[in-house]
Amino acid sequence: MDTAAPPPRVLATGIGSGLLLMAVFTMWWASDTFTGWPTPVAASVTAVCGLGAIVFVAHAVLLLLAGRRMRTATLATTASDRARKSDGALFGVVVGAEGVLIAIAVVALGATGLQRFLVPTIAVIVGLYFYPMARVFRRRIDLGIATWTTLVGAAGVVAVLADGAAWPLVWSWVGAGAAVATLAYGIHMTRAARRLLRATAGAD
Repeated sequence: MDTAAPPPRVLATGIGSGLLLMAVFTMWWASDTFTGWPTPVAASVTAVCGLGAIVFVAHAVLLLLAGRRMRTATLATTASDRARKSDGALFGVVVGAEGVLIAIAVVALGATGLQRFLVPTIAVIVGLYFYPMARVFRRRIDLGIATWTTLVGAAGVVAVLADGAAWPLVWSWVGAGAAVATLAYGIHMTRAARRLLRATAGAD
């Protein structure tokens, strides 16, 4: 008889929440493709992203429901537990800083009439956000996502600087590029969700 313990509930909650966020952000970035691309092209990109978002949401729901059967954290505190708490604090700081920086960018660019730089600037901020996440989650993929998204945003800033009138097209390319990053991240989380679901089923 298999007596393996189910995985911790907090892990399922974290991955499930992350999948929901990736679904939302993927669709948000995909919507930018309508700014400068022909509607049929933008709609096709959005449809692909929509399928990915549906998969993410479905796995998130399954994982969150399965979390009811998973064990909660024990009262014992180890060095590893304390490290996770420290990383959790860092996560909160980084998320807060990202939100503040995006808000500042929106206000500053709007006040100076430079709204055409908005989407590329947000992409740069989001990309930089993933660098400390690599430490928080101890995952190499975060470094790749960070570098890709930052470069996509920086290329968009340079393109708008070169030709301000081309900003709608630039926004579309930046949106598509950032959507690739969130799709990749979501696929990575989906694979992790499936492993947890199998572990939970095996522990029943």
